[in-house]
Amino acid sequence: MLTNVTNPRSQVIRHSLYEKTILKRGCTIGANATVVCGITIGRYAFIGACAVIAKDVPDYALMIGVPAR
Repeated sequence: MLTNVTNPRSQVIRHSLYEKTILKRGCTIGANATVVCGITIGRYAFIGACAVIAKDVPDYALMIGVPAR
């Protein structure tokens, strides 16, 4: 799951607040992982299933857990 607004609210239009999430070449994201908006996931990084990514991920990293480390 990729989010697009830091502080989402239903009924409030926030198109101007969308943030970019960058997925670099070769990264893999496991099932049901959550990536907070504005994050960069490095080249060939691996995100485990159900991980919550709240900070940038370096190249070739293995990230698992809540929050992912």
